[in-house]
Amino acid sequence: MKRLAIIADNLIGANDAGVQFRKFGFSTQVVLDYARLLDHSAGVDVLAVNTNSRKMSAQAAYERVCQIGSTLSKLGFRRFYKKIDSTLRGNIAEEIQAMLESLSLSLAVIVPSYPAHGRIVENGYLQILQAWGDDSRPLPVCYVPSIVKPAAETPVAVLTLRDVRQGEKKLIQKITKLHAAGIHLIAVDAVADEDLRTIAIAVSNIDIPCLAVGSAGLAGNLPIAWKIADQGPANLRQGTMIVAGTLNHVTAEQIVSVLDYPNTELIAIHAAEVYEGHTTTVRQQIIARVETALAGGRIPVLVTDMLLMNRNDAGALSLSVQVQKYGQIITNLLGDITREIVKGQGLRNLVISGGGTTTSICNTLGITLIDLERELLPGIPVGKAVGNSCDGLRLITKAGGFGKRNSLRKVLELL
Repeated sequence: MKRLAIIADNLIGANDAGVQFRKFGFSTQVVLDYARLLDHSAGVDVLAVNTNSRKMSAQAAYERVCQIGSTLSKLGFRRFYKKIDSTLRGNIAEEIQAMLESLSLSLAVIVPSYPAHGRIVENGYLQILQAWGDDSRPLPVCYVPSIVKPAAETPVAVLTLRDVRQGEKKLIQKITKLHAAGIHLIAVDAVADEDLRTIAIAVSNIDIPCLAVGSAGLAGNLPIAWKIADQGPANLRQGTMIVAGTLNHVTAEQIVSVLDYPNTELIAIHAAEVYEGHTTTVRQQIIARVETALAGGRIPVLVTDMLLMNRNDAGALSLSVQVQKYGQIITNLLGDITREIVKGQGLRNLVISGGGTTTSICNTLGITLIDLERELLPGIPVGKAVGNSCDGLRLITKAGGFGKRNSLRKVLELL
């Protein structure tokens, strides 16, 4: 296949999309530092680049993605995938526009849907399906065209489920007709994996040079359209730790569930003590507890106590305000603790939930590259860390809001 470049606005996204290709046999690596593309671009089928631009200003994100797109084109990449958040967070419109301009493309087909994680688009409206709870009705998020257009006057077409389910040939005809009419941005509905597969085949076979834009959902169906290879087993070794820095309620449910797994041990950082300035003491205590757990053959599950608090509790609400102000201190602490454990205990499997936590830990460990191996579960890839003294460390990463209640438990079963 032609070499593929994936451009994602954060590390979790780069992993999520990249592993979709690795599981079909393509060599896939994730570059954490976009400034070092020249060092890592040779000899790999798929290169996923973390632009780290989700929280930047719109103009800064546009300029960075433009630069990266131009560099990748000069390096010989001919297929491109713009990974976006499945709930459309970040500088979506600006980054799509940057890709189109830097690659001299005139068409983007945009498919945020990720049905495996309850993200669907119908009639152009992005919705989230609740995986559990009494209220199973879809929660509306936004109208996709309003998010992806770079200016109010820019036209964005919507192809509905009816269009998609007429098949890939009809879909190609409709996209071609819209492009001929001067439409450069086309959002496409999808509520099931079968819809994504149809769209992927259409995008892969259209005569117009096209930028595929979407979540890991669409990415997971593109290898089927381009090439299929055998998926090998993940030969993971023992010595596992789970780190959850996110406060997302989805991860909270998963932590409660995973603690029923044999030999897991909850180790909670008391956020209030950190905010009161006792970081050094907390760090020493947590490292000692993690080391003891690992030495006893247990799986430490490292979280902040805020994650498991009742959100309606007055104390939790007070701490939540502190998190907004001092959250980076906790994130840095998690990175520092993990570095000491990896260095001193020979940790082999590291499961991380939360994009900010993943980035902080990778930076602290000096990881420069992730060599993706496969996808353990939808949206939960595993890869081998490269860089510093972490060569061989297996990273299993997950967005805070991804997965079902038992996803982390299933990860441990697969390890």
